[in-house]
Amino acid sequence: MYFFNLKALLLDLKHNNVTERESALYVVIPVMIMMGYSYYSPLLDGLESLVDNVIFLINFIILFIVNGGNNGNNF
Repeated sequence: MYFFNLKALLLDLKHNNVTERESALYVVIPVMIMMGYSYYSPLLDGLESLVDNVIFLINFIILFIVNGGNNGNNF
């Protein structure tokens, strides 16, 4: 993960050295942080937010598998 070394990430993206699994993690980690916020938000119902988050994660895993997993293209 390149969260603090963005120049290395930029070079690896240019040279196509980032795996599909790493690409998926760059999406999942910020989304999970936002999910945690939505669960504890006083403006939203906690149970509804939890169910939405679980549905999102299941769909994300299905999309990753349908794309071919780590051997897929352009996730």
